[in-house]
Parts: sequence; structure tokens; C-alpha cells
Amino acid sequence: MWQRPLVFIFLTSLLASCMSGSYPSGSPSGGGQSSPDDTYPSTGSTYPNSRRQYPDSRSQTPNSGSQYPNSRSQYPNSRSQYPNSGNSYPNVNNQTGSGRSADPGITVNSIRLTQEYTILDLTYIDRSKPRKDQNGRPLSTNTIGFDPNAYLVSANGARTFGFVKVEGIPVKREQVDRNTGKSVLVGMTTFPGDQVTFSLYFQRLDRGLENFDLFECVSDQYTCWNIYNLHVNNPADDVVYSPPTTPRPVPNLPRKPTSQLPPAPTGNSGGEMETPKPNIPTPAPVATIVTVSGIVSDAKNRRPVTATIDYQLSASKQAIDSVQSFASTGAYRMSLNKGQVYTYVVSARGYQSTSGVLDLSKTAGGQKLTRDIALTPLAVGDKVTLKNVYFEMSKSDLLSASFAELDKLVGMMQDNPNMTIRLEGHTDVIGDHDKNLQLSQDRVIACQRYLVQKGISIDRIQTIGYGDTRPILTKGTDEDRKINRRVEFAILTL
Repeated sequence: MWQRPLVFIFLTSLLASCMSGSYPSGSPSGGGQSSPDDTYPSTGSTYPNSRRQYPDSRSQTPNSGSQYPNSRSQYPNSRSQYPNSGNSYPNVNNQTGSGRSADPGITVNSIRLTQEYTILDLTYIDRSKPRKDQNGRPLSTNTIGFDPNAYLVSANGARTFGFVKVEGIPVKREQVDRNTGKSVLVGMTTFPGDQVTFSLYFQRLDRGLENFDLFECVSDQYTCWNIYNLHVNNPADDVVYSPPTTPRPVPNLPRKPTSQLPPAPTGNSGGEMETPKPNIPTPAPVATIVTVSGIVSDAKNRRPVTATIDYQLSASKQAIDSVQSFASTGAYRMSLNKGQVYTYVVSARGYQSTSGVLDLSKTAGGQKLTRDIALTPLAVGDKVTLKNVYFEMSKSDLLSASFAELDKLVGMMQDNPNMTIRLEGHTDVIGDHDKNLQLSQDRVIACQRYLVQKGISIDRIQTIGYGDTRPILTKGTDEDRKINRRVEFAILTL
């Protein structure tokens, strides 16, 4: 009498557990909102992330609906199409997602590493409030897409990895509305409650780099899908060292007993003949060293420059060695292990520091590479833009991806002990003037504080925030005007 209900309860529980385990959502991305831009992101408080800013592309942008139909048709929300299971991707290092998203509607489901790609599986939920038109029909509240200029940043900003492709949502683009003349986002429209799962493909992280950030948005108008503090297990390869160049000695083989020796040769040679040793060939050494050489010169007059080149493994936080270029010729030479990725910083007194990457991961040992380096001379009155300085949205907190750029400035000021500078902050022309002015000042003070922590005297660093008063461009799309958001330093003395 009780058997059937028990069996029914057991099967129901089993079915529910299977359904809940088929599509793990991973750890949700929490934390505050942040949105760095290519150079100097402006305030998020001035530009709220309201999804009502994204009009329905089908109504305001001609023909956009036919290009990017709703997610339920061309880009279905079904997780079965974009599964997060590692079984769907052979030879994949599939790991539970982690990180802190700038948009609370985004969840990192998993991070996957293949031989070619770093893949992030994400889920977006439209959390906006429902809206209806005059006839009572529901209105789409958001238009989503992914910016092809996005990239991953690791090694405290020293390494970047470019975007390759996206699956599940379209690539983001802006288009000028014919009716209003304003730039609008063209992409996939979503309605409140819609859930979209998609996958982002980037260049593969160097082995040994396990902590990284995703920078997607450079806009003051659109929601930024930046994700910080991402982590993936990605152990470094063992460093391969060059074997000894001297040939290995022939091993001493046991001598035969005297009774087994052949008779001594007759004739003039005389003496006892030793047991002949076998002819064991010495194996040729395997080449594991790649030679990198070049000329360091002045970018303006091409004269040779004496410079120091500090280099390190991309996954390392400290320089492993350095070389100097010759004063007479500017020539330098480095011997590096094959199969590794190196970053380097070149510094010289009276010149701007520069950096670069030497990717030897696919370079055979024994090869010789040429890398010439041109340094820009410093001069009083020059202004230099710090290209990779990132802040939290609406805050002056520096992100770790800024450290590599600021460290180059530290090196310049150490090489030039009489150098004094003025840090200048700028924002875009959109938004509240007073808030922009205050935020630009707060952010250059944050940069000053970092330099002081690195040993530079505060007396050598002035600060000023210009806000939106000195834009480079006043018109164009948000992508065009991103050059307005920047941190610069002016050289006061040398």
C-alpha cells in the first residue's frame, strides 16, 4: 500500500536534483560597480546605469530589428545551446566562475582555458522594471552587445589579451539615429526578466598568469560589463635551462680479468694492450636559449642611448635580470630561455621609459631575434599621457591594472632625481561639471599617493584636476570622445 507513494517521491526527488545540477550558475558576481575606461573613466554617479537609457533599437534605429532580432529568436536564452559543462568542450580546463562584475545583472558561470583561448561563460539577467507602451504592450528595456575592443589585463597591467569572438550575443556597435541625430546602441534587445547566457573568447593567458580583469566598456552612456578579480588555475611551465656545453665524460667500464685478455701483440709495439672501450657517441646539446639583440636609440635624432633593460617572466612580479646597452653603439643583447613569455622595461636618464613583451612561447631554441628600441627624450614643458590608468567607477580607487603604467613613471623619476611633475586629471564633457571637477582632482591625488608609496618625494609631485574644462573632442560618439578621459603629467623641471 505504501510502496507506490514512496517510489513516486523518490523519482520526483531524483528528477529535481538532476534538473538543478544540469546547468550550474556558478558563483554570482558581487561587489560594487566599477567601470574603467581606456585611459580615464568618468563618474558613474553622473551617468547612472539605468537600462532605460537603451531604447528599443527596433523602434528608434531603422532596420536594426531585422539585423539583431530579439534574444528569443536568433540568440535564444537556452543554456542547452551554450552549455557550461566541460564535457561539451574537449580538452578544456573548466573551472567555476569568480570575479566582481560592474553590472549586478551579470554572473560568471565558468572560466575555461584551451590551447588557444581564455573563455568566459556569462549569464545576463535583465533586472529592469517592466514598461508598456500606450497600447499596453511590453517594451524592451535594454539593448545588449559586446564591445570588440575589450581585452583581458593581467600581471598588474603588464600583459593584455585581445578579444577574439563572442557567442550568444552580437558584437556591440553604435549608430546615429536618423530622427534624433544621436548615437544609439545597436544590438540585441531584452525585456525585463530575460536571461541570456553567452561565451566570450580571448587570447589565451600566458601560463603562470592566474589573476586578471576584463575591461569591456569605454562608455559614459552604456552599462559597462567589466569584471574584476577573476581567477583561474593556470600553473606556469617549468623554466627550461640550457644544458652544460662541455661533453659528458665516457663512463669507466669494468675491466676484464687478466686471464681473459688476448695475448700481447708482438713486434715493436710491445706492452700490454688495454681492453678497447666502446664507441659511445656524445649526444648533441639541445638548444634552449634564444638570443635577443638590438639597438637603443634616441627617437628624434637616432643617436645611441645608454639604457637599462629590466626583464622578467610575464607571471613574475620582480625583475629576474637586466642588461645595459653600450654607450658608443646603443647595442644590447639578452639570452633568454625558449618557451617563455617575458616583459621588459627600458629606462634611461633624460628619456621616457618604455615597455614591451617578448613572446618566446613558440620560438625554437638557437634562434636570434632583433628588437630595436627608440626612446623619447624628456623636456621641460612636455606633457605625457598615462595610457593605462584605471579607477573604480564613481571612485578614485586605483585598480591593480594601473600599477605597471605608474611604475614606469616611478622609474623615470628615479632615473632623473631633479625631475618634478604636475599630475593633471581630465574627464569627458558629459555630466555634472562640479562632480567631474572633484573626481578628476581625487583621482590624480590617488596617483600621487601611489608614487609617494614607491619612494618619490611628495614635494616633486603637484596635482590639479581640470574636470571637463579641457576636452580634446567635444563632438562625436562616446567611443570618439574617450580620449577626453585621461591622466597626464607635465614636466616642470629636469
